[in-house]
Amino acid sequence: MKVLIVDDSLLIRRQLSIFFEEELNYNVVGFGIDGTDTLELYKEHEPDIITLDLAMPNKNGTEALKEIMNYDPDARVLICSAIKTPGKITEALEMGAKCYIKKPFNFKDPEYVKILKDDIKEALE
Repeated sequence: MKVLIVDDSLLIRRQLSIFFEEELNYNVVGFGIDGTDTLELYKEHEPDIITLDLAMPNKNGTEALKEIMNYDPDARVLICSAIKTPGKITEALEMGAKCYIKKPFNFKDPEYVKILKDDIKEALE
């Protein structure tokens, strides 16, 4: 599985990269730091999964999600965000995102990792 990670936080990009590569044996093919280059990165790398933060500078995740879904309605987008506003999360899911992963992550908790793996695998079905 090819994964594209889009988040303005270097720490989050690293955490997700380690998780996908070490826990799921997926291949991280690229990184985006805000929503402005997300669609071009998506076209370039053709990932099986894209993780997308909602709160980013220049172009937010909702705008980037809309562009991706207009380009590829079958895109598998996982929202990874600390946003706690249910309306924003619901909006992203209604736009086509497959699941919502709440930040901060707790990759040291085996139960958390198991649930996260299950959520990601379910989103890929």
